Amino acid sequence: MGLGRGLLIDLIELRQNGVLDGCVEVIEIGSQQLSDGFLNSGDLLDTLYQAFGRDRPTLGAPVGEEKYTEMAPPSEPFWTSLGLTYSTVDFGGHRGSIPIDLNCDIVPDHLRGKFHLVVNAGTTEHVANQDNAFRIIHDLTAPAGIMLHEVPAGAFGDHGLISYNPKFFNHLCYCNGYRTLLREDRPETIRAALMKLGSRTFATPMDLPTGLMPPEPYRLRRAVDQLVPGSRTILPPISRLLRRGRRLLRNRFSRP
Repeated sequence: MGLGRGLLIDLIELRQNGVLDGCVEVIEIGSQQLSDGFLNSGDLLDTLYQAFGRDRPTLGAPVGEEKYTEMAPPSEPFWTSLGLTYSTVDFGGHRGSIPIDLNCDIVPDHLRGKFHLVVNAGTTEHVANQDNAFRIIHDLTAPAGIMLHEVPAGAFGDHGLISYNPKFFNHLCYCNGYRTLLREDRPETIRAALMKLGSRTFATPMDLPTGLMPPEPYRLRRAVDQLVPGSRTILPPISRLLRRGRRLLRNRFSRP
């Protein structure tokens, strides 16, 4: 699908709300290009670059739908012009990307939890193994990092292998304790900005009756976060310290 006008709207809101403060590392799921709608959104681009305190560069010209794949400008100059460090994963290292197959590969250790912003602008719908695709997104995202999705819904036609519905993202958030920062459900597309609150292992979304659903993770953490502003950045170090202390005590008293 590529980067579109909707992504600009979401980035502006996230930036103005302070959610992207400290964001340095961005990675795309699938090496993206800039759509005509993106390039024609001069008003939004001006607002976004102003929010980042950057001068707006020339990113290219619209090429038309028929020439999009062959001629649309790549997205990397857009991200780097915002002052972000850019990476991308794609099948077989397409367009100089990190070669990761979303169907079957796992995230290398040196990339786990590295990225502050992970962008899925219409890639996962082309992947049959949805569990692995969203597991990779989860594993790439840093604690308190943002996963930004723009994916096709049922009215988008036969684009890709998968069409999403709102329930999928409801259960994705429930099972993994994600916080929903932005969400717009339309007949053609679903846009969602989700925050990963910790470093727990990815949990596959399940569509079960309410009584059979597993307990919602991070319930205590969410409650504390509502009472103590900024706790989402304080709690992970405290949790790591407590885990380290438990390991030290266990090792000490388990020795013969």
